[in-house]
Amino acid sequence: MKGRLHFSQGSFSLDPSAFEAIERAASHPWEKAVAELLRHWWSTEDQIVLTTSGSTGPPESIYHAKEAVRKSARRTIAYFTLKEGAHAALAMPVRFVGGMMMVVRAIEGNWNLHVVEPLLVPEFPPVPFDFVALTPAQVRSMLLAQGDLRSMENWKILLMGGSSFPASIVSHFPEKIRVYESFGMTETVSHVAVRSWLPLKTDAFECLPGIKVSLQQEDTLCIHMPEMEPLSTSDSAKLIDERHFVWLGRLDDAINSGGVKVYPQAVEEVLSEWIDLPFIVYGRPHPILGQEVVLRIHADHEPSHADEQRQLILNAGNKRLSQHHTPRVIEWRPIEKTPSGKWKRPH
Repeated sequence: MKGRLHFSQGSFSLDPSAFEAIERAASHPWEKAVAELLRHWWSTEDQIVLTTSGSTGPPESIYHAKEAVRKSARRTIAYFTLKEGAHAALAMPVRFVGGMMMVVRAIEGNWNLHVVEPLLVPEFPPVPFDFVALTPAQVRSMLLAQGDLRSMENWKILLMGGSSFPASIVSHFPEKIRVYESFGMTETVSHVAVRSWLPLKTDAFECLPGIKVSLQQEDTLCIHMPEMEPLSTSDSAKLIDERHFVWLGRLDDAINSGGVKVYPQAVEEVLSEWIDLPFIVYGRPHPILGQEVVLRIHADHEPSHADEQRQLILNAGNKRLSQHHTPRVIEWRPIEKTPSGKWKRPH
């Protein structure tokens, strides 16, 4: 059987013979972007271009062999044991790897792919989805806009990636949904490892089939994929075995506070249990410590109850964080976003 692409204007076979019909039916910009992706995917070219998210610098174009992209899609399908005919939702821009891979997975897995506008609060059709991939920002926005996440009650698997996972959201998910966090980058085509958040939270990421990891200089992660040369990263990690690791954060983001190395992502995971608004942790110069840990909460101005909020956050953080990891400064200021919608860490 062939997969099917579901637009607002109809349903089409995910097959090159249906491309002209798909192109004619694509009336919205996000649908036209999918049609354009399919044009390139079904062309005779053996490579496809992916755009980086811009989280560690200006967005860049990276070329990957289509066969490597297919293998990445098959790994995800195998890991989550997704069957032919599965229903999946595409709610992310296809110019970035997260959205593009949903299309390729649907083709490789013969899925039913439902295309919706890639908004912060997407409007999903009333379909019992087997697999949905969203950014943490989208899930957070859905919760704020809807007051709950009951719209996910008939979803089986939710994969979240692209930025730190908001732990405060976990209690709002429906009881039966399986929620995972992904680890990967455009350079690895897509995610290479995942960790569970629901029904049970695990600290370690588990590599997808065929992928292994090792540590290199400064305990940064090296990823071994069958179809590529080993990829050295700037991601600091603790290795459990060749297929499991605990991610500590990016070496580039590490804060040296009083001689102690602080990874912002680890602090953010702890603080996310008490902060509902988007926020970021970063380091800035300090005359004695070298750098101090700063918590910035996304807002146009400081709220009237800022002192009370500071004390609540510090009291909560002190229970789980050491002295050097606890933010010395808490500020309410706007946080910039990358082109792909991730919150951008100040430097």
